Amino acid sequence: MQISQGDRPAESSGINNELQSEQFFLENYNPSDFEHPSVTVDILVFTVTDGKLCVLLLKRREHPFKGKWAIPGGFIGMDESADDAAIRRIREEAGVENAHLEQLYTFSAVNRDPRTRVISIAFLAAVPFQKLHFHAGIDAEEASIFAINGIQGERASVNPERAMFPDDCLWTLTGLNGELVPASELAFDHDIIIQTAVRRMRGKLNYTDIAFGFLEDPDAFTLTELRVIHEAILGHHLDVPNFRRTILREYLSKGRIIERGLEKGVVGRPAMLYSLQSSSEQG
Repeated sequence: MQISQGDRPAESSGINNELQSEQFFLENYNPSDFEHPSVTVDILVFTVTDGKLCVLLLKRREHPFKGKWAIPGGFIGMDESADDAAIRRIREEAGVENAHLEQLYTFSAVNRDPRTRVISIAFLAAVPFQKLHFHAGIDAEEASIFAINGIQGERASVNPERAMFPDDCLWTLTGLNGELVPASELAFDHDIIIQTAVRRMRGKLNYTDIAFGFLEDPDAFTLTELRVIHEAILGHHLDVPNFRRTILREYLSKGRIIERGLEKGVVGRPAMLYSLQSSSEQG
């Protein structure tokens, strides 16, 4: 069946009417007809130092939770995406450029913020300690990294806002100056967010390269350095021969890492240096 020339103007007219109808709708749309929750980003900046998994925290200068330690973060601007806001905040708070950020979870419990309805999109980043240049900024009294002690479990819950473990309120953080902060004293629901992130990292160790993000130099590292990072994330020691066999089987034999040669200028028996290969290099 052929469409006659006379049918086309009517079809075109229908499309124009539809566009005009949508334009009329948008011009008369009133955003205040619906409530608007605020949306923030929270940035979990993890690092490993002295064999311990640490997280960057800021001491809040203003209410609510004035004087409490909190994860760095802030409200998303009207002209930026959540990813852009996360990149901005990690640059401002941790002094880190080009950080690898990945979304962790969206925390949306109704009463998680006493000010108003606030939904937080949490991001996590693995940053070598040597690349951190954190400072308090204008919204905080103090900035510091804290070692994480006592989080149990190796899998993040499907819904961490509802899941509870017997030890959920028992773990602590220890500052560089020895300050001990119980998880229950963190601002907002940041204890839940940190727990979720640690368990997520533990669950990803066996099938992603997340541990390599903590290395000072991914192009020249030893297996001992890599093992220390795994132990810090897991929170317990690993059998050295088993760890070595696993890494050589899963990484070296598959081209995910390559040998770079022996360490130079060291006392005693030099260790082999390895280099992490990018996806393109592996192919």
